[in-house]
Amino acid sequence: MPKQKLIVAINGTGFAADYTAKTYGMIPHRNGVEIELAGVVSGRLENAEAFAVSHGIRDAFTSHAEMLETVRPTIDNICCANFAHGPYTAEAARAGVPVIVLEKPPVIWPGYPEGRMAEAAVRKRESMEYLADVLDVVRESGSKLLYAEDFVYFDGMKGIVELLAEARKTGKGKVLYQHGVCAHQGSHAPAYDTPSKSGGGALFNKACHPLGPALFLKQVEGILANGQPIRPVSVSAAALQILKHQPESCGEFFRVMQNVDDFGRLTVVFEDRTIAELTGHDLSISGIRNEFSVITDFAQYDLRVNPNNENELFLPNSTHAGNLLVREKLPTAQGTSFPRPNQFYSHGYVSEMNDAVGCALNTDQFPQSGALLAWDTMAILMAGYESADQNGAAIDITEYTTAGRQFGAREIPEPSRFGSVFQRV
Repeated sequence: MPKQKLIVAINGTGFAADYTAKTYGMIPHRNGVEIELAGVVSGRLENAEAFAVSHGIRDAFTSHAEMLETVRPTIDNICCANFAHGPYTAEAARAGVPVIVLEKPPVIWPGYPEGRMAEAAVRKRESMEYLADVLDVVRESGSKLLYAEDFVYFDGMKGIVELLAEARKTGKGKVLYQHGVCAHQGSHAPAYDTPSKSGGGALFNKACHPLGPALFLKQVEGILANGQPIRPVSVSAAALQILKHQPESCGEFFRVMQNVDDFGRLTVVFEDRTIAELTGHDLSISGIRNEFSVITDFAQYDLRVNPNNENELFLPNSTHAGNLLVREKLPTAQGTSFPRPNQFYSHGYVSEMNDAVGCALNTDQFPQSGALLAWDTMAILMAGYESADQNGAAIDITEYTTAGRQFGAREIPEPSRFGSVFQRV
């Protein structure tokens, strides 16, 4: 029997594109399936060509539309600069791409690339209108949208979902309080400090990470209880530029942002009056920090993804480690550190792309992290900046959530298909 071939395209040549390309070679083995990396897009052809050579990709392009026409991908990965997320997603859907993997955040305020200025409330409204248009195109085309929030795909998240499903059998299973952090010492992406390309700073691009699983778990909780996801209803936030206003010496070990916030904090209230507090910042001098905690009515679950003290390394001289990156964003391996082997697995990337492949192979399988998560995430992030402009006032978002856009079965999680990580006795 001939192998079934999945044609994969990648947009971008930066950090996200790199782990995306590598991850497709790491997903669990599937008999009879061939995955071909067939096209990569960059605004600079030389970057696309170099990326294609280093990752074994067939063709390089400067035009997303040309790539879609030439390659006709089964899976299109939108992992380029944020300003292209919306246009590329709509373009892929109109081209009939079966599965679209959209990196976070889903879109940026359309006024940024146009050179406009507006109050945060206007930016929120226009951003949600724009995202609605993009999601409408995806919905009408029949494409499957995977919102690529890797925090959702942590093994620990699968463990929490398993526990929630078991707890439901005993009359428990209520998520009461969630807390999460994503931080490091400043993105290396050139576009990050430019709002017209990134859409925002730490609140928009880092707090979005722990926000994803917080929204996802409340969706799952509601689906397990009565088939309906629990939605967020309000947010209060802070978005600050800290390093920019400190003495120059404070920036020695950080990338000092000039145009975007380097600290963001979100407090999200859900319709059942439970809460989540999420933080993103560029002030972690010791490398990346990916942490998430959940308190339920039956247990507390703490995910220490990175750093994690499962492994410990002492190096009196970092030169002996060569160019090995023992932990993401770690500025030096010298001294004592906690290495994170197989970071692509621990950070959820492999599980994320495995979901995309499963959706491409099975007509009745839809992304666990889908359009609903992208929508509620965007509403919270944009309302977060509105709140920050109002000194942390609570902003009602029900016009977008509980009283707003509704989502069908192909756009929300299916907990029974999320996967398992625990053995059974």
